[in-house]
Amino acid sequence: MKPFSSIGFTIFDIPGYIFFVILGLIITIGTFVILLSCKKYPLKENLISLLISLVSMIIFAKLFGCLSGVYRDIGLGEKLSWDSVINTGIVFYGGLIGVIISYLICAKKTHQEKHILDIVAVCIPLFHSITRIGCFFGGCCFGIESNLGIYYTTTVLGEVVTSYRIPIQLIEAAFNFCLFLYLLFLYSRDDWLQKNILRRYLLIYSIGRFIIEFWRGDIVRGVVFGVSFSQVISIIIWIYLLSTYIISKTKTTVKKELNV
Repeated sequence: MKPFSSIGFTIFDIPGYIFFVILGLIITIGTFVILLSCKKYPLKENLISLLISLVSMIIFAKLFGCLSGVYRDIGLGEKLSWDSVINTGIVFYGGLIGVIISYLICAKKTHQEKHILDIVAVCIPLFHSITRIGCFFGGCCFGIESNLGIYYTTTVLGEVVTSYRIPIQLIEAAFNFCLFLYLLFLYSRDDWLQKNILRRYLLIYSIGRFIIEFWRGDIVRGVVFGVSFSQVISIIIWIYLLSTYIISKTKTTVKKELNV
């Protein structure tokens, strides 16, 4: 059987990963505009906020990539070096955090309610699902070797390797697309403001990502004591969501008691 080779794979002479990033941006921005229009949110202000958030996404994704380099060297027991930190890829969680923080700041500056972030949350897994397909064609974020996988050629630590691997990129793409459809359903409801769409997204994705990481085969992302860098971030997100939920419930209880 001839293996699928991600080495030098192009679509219309464009590198596979770049092609799907561009496609993802076009589809996601178009979807974002439609969702804004459905709820009568201002278009100009939010497109500017989105542009700023995309820049922030790139910066934070690379910053977290550097942090993953440190985490990787710790896991491998190697001495930290400037090259090992800088010569790393990007991390989705970093881009996600960058988008949320920057868009929250922009929302406050434009005097928009926090629910605008729920619309952003609907669009994120759509973009992520498309770019994960790009990861498959680009040869990054690949899965572990398995007889249940597909015959796949990619670069592992600088060497071209061909083996049967679980197509974890496509599995995560499917997971993200299903998550997008679920969040879109919540958004379409009349009571969408009460559905905490952003929090639901963070919870469901972090759980899914934590599980998916067990089938990732690219050690460049960093693993310490069997726990990957992204799994650590998933755990931090759980702690954040739980703590803010408890605080919110406590405040609600106190208010009720004071009104009695």
